[in-house]
Amino acid sequence: MKLRKAMQAISSILRKHNVGNFLLESTIIAAYTLKKDDLFVLSNPDLEINQTFFYNMLKYARRRVYGEPLAYITHKKEFMGLEFYVNKNVLIPRPDTENLAEEAIYYIRNYSLKNILDLGTGSGAIAISIEHFTHATVIASDISYKALKVANINKKLLKSNIYLVNGNLLSAFKSNFDIIVSNPPYILPSEFNSLSKEVKNEPKIALLCDQNYFLIQNIINQSKNIAKFLLMEIAPNMSFFLEQISELVCIKQDYSGFDRIAIFRF
Repeated sequence: MKLRKAMQAISSILRKHNVGNFLLESTIIAAYTLKKDDLFVLSNPDLEINQTFFYNMLKYARRRVYGEPLAYITHKKEFMGLEFYVNKNVLIPRPDTENLAEEAIYYIRNYSLKNILDLGTGSGAIAISIEHFTHATVIASDISYKALKVANINKKLLKSNIYLVNGNLLSAFKSNFDIIVSNPPYILPSEFNSLSKEVKNEPKIALLCDQNYFLIQNIINQSKNIAKFLLMEIAPNMSFFLEQISELVCIKQDYSGFDRIAIFRF
């Protein structure tokens, strides 16, 4: 079977089940199956592949149809120009969160900040990106041991010097930080059913906040005692209560024009 025919079959399956970007995803699935890059796949449509490769492509396509995120199948996700390993134990890094990392890098450079904490690091994408671009001292913490294992894989893959700590919010820390950066769970339980099936396959511990945002308030209150700045990713509907907090400097929008980053100074 030629690669072109196999990819047509895969893209047809993905399209039939309303998978977005089905042409791109069929290319990525083919590249992952063949252990090649996308350019190789697109440049070699007449490549002969055996049934084993085709059956593996079908297997990955079926996983996508059932709602498994593509990044969990390929174990790859780009963030801030770096390629990270991901699996089902961590939230998949998103382009919107690059706004948070970029804002943190701006503050670190312009205020000469040295000691940084990434609270709820997950895959380590934010912490490793900050350390990569600023060479500051970055500690990355998470309550999940499974998430920290993923962060440690990325630390090794990207030759990062971040420090990994297991802890619940800020309870593990006694010393002060110049800045705390966090992408906490902020989806309300009442909003869960409205999420896409792909997002529903991501770890709930990294997605869901409590209905009254007590978790968010705890992060802010605990940060007051040990940090100069707190930069936090938020949902647009959180602005109404965050604006009542006196230490709030501003709320910045993402590239789509939605409120996305809350900046506090203590």
